[in-house]
Amino acid sequence: MVGLMLMSSVSVIGRSLPQILGILGLRLTPRSIPGDIEIVQLGCAVAIFSFLPYCQLMRSNVFVAFFTQGLRIRYRSLFDLFANGLFLLLACAIAWELGHGTADKLANHDTTMVLRVPESWAYVPALLAASLLVAVTAYTVARSVREIFLDRAVGPQPSGEH
Repeated sequence: MVGLMLMSSVSVIGRSLPQILGILGLRLTPRSIPGDIEIVQLGCAVAIFSFLPYCQLMRSNVFVAFFTQGLRIRYRSLFDLFANGLFLLLACAIAWELGHGTADKLANHDTTMVLRVPESWAYVPALLAASLLVAVTAYTVARSVREIFLDRAVGPQPSGEH
């Protein structure tokens, strides 16, 4: 992500700086990185899918603990079980659809417009990360069940106790 940010910044500066310096009478040719938007789109998609399993495992996904903060772990884990169950369904749907999209991109040899980079280069790692998300989310469902029966946290502390 830092590399994408730096590349995007260099490209924007390369396009804008000649216009800014033109006010001072300097004549520079605007230069940008060809396909910078494509690179950022593909890179961000892979990065986001790559971080989701880790965030889910560490209980770092968006969570509103305002109403459950004072509850015992057993009762908080009931809410977590419900949320993790819903997220598991969503993760399965995302992985399923991403699988269809990946197969389509591979079959049609789709490429980006400027750089002609195969779009499957982003779809395949995103699909692998989405599949890992399904496995991690299934684990978090089981972890919530275990916490309900043990009435204690298993793994990272529940939200609100960081």
